[in-house]
Amino acid sequence: MNSGWSSNFSYRYYRKMLEAIRANFQIHLLSEAPRVLKRHQEKPIVLLRHDVDLDLDIALAMAEIESDLKISSCYMVMNNCPFYKLEDNSSRSILLRLKQLGHEVALHFDYNNRNDRRGDIKIDFVTAEIESSVKQLEAMISQPVHSISFHRPLQEFLRGPLLVAEKVNAYSAELMGWYLSDSKGHWREGEPLPMLENPQKPLLQLLVHPIWWGAKHMRASDRLQSFFESRTQGLSNERIEEFDNALSCHLGVRRSRIENKKGE
Repeated sequence: MNSGWSSNFSYRYYRKMLEAIRANFQIHLLSEAPRVLKRHQEKPIVLLRHDVDLDLDIALAMAEIESDLKISSCYMVMNNCPFYKLEDNSSRSILLRLKQLGHEVALHFDYNNRNDRRGDIKIDFVTAEIESSVKQLEAMISQPVHSISFHRPLQEFLRGPLLVAEKVNAYSAELMGWYLSDSKGHWREGEPLPMLENPQKPLLQLLVHPIWWGAKHMRASDRLQSFFESRTQGLSNERIEEFDNALSCHLGVRRSRIENKKGE
């Protein structure tokens, strides 16, 4: 049984992944999925996607690396993230830079009504909320939003329709046949590079979360600890506790100091 892989989350390794993608795949944006699914392709297709859960600055660092290799990908950003605000000037500058580099900017949607998560929620029930979020993001980037991914997706969206609220659904059945993700700083299917060097299926969706990557490899819990320390400097104890609680709710990974306390 494959136990997964989490041995190298450095930018150097990511460049190797991108070089393999460029050599072995036709690269398309997520928004192009409806069109490319209808065409015969000589090479396998890759749709490269980033869910930006915590930090836009790290996302931009990865976008610059991709641009150096002439690769375009899709950056899915949140309009209700507790750790960055799209309306801030710094965030607007990053979104503009992503567009300038040729990347797609799309919506990473988090369903607000937590009380409904355990119920049988239909897609139509949340369509209005999705449309409202799309409009907010479109106002920020001054261009249409064509794609959507879901933070902790509801069951209705997993292997669901290709289009949700007229946007490409990253979790649609058509795009989940071959799906590799570094969720929680861990490649569940094993080391990605050999699979990128020898593709076995005609279409791959590759999800990379920028928060787990950096100039040097770090464990996910250590990377999260570093993020926590950088963002809580100078805050009161009350604000630090609020930040920590939000972080715990947002991701399924504990920062390393919490891990250590559990082991004491």
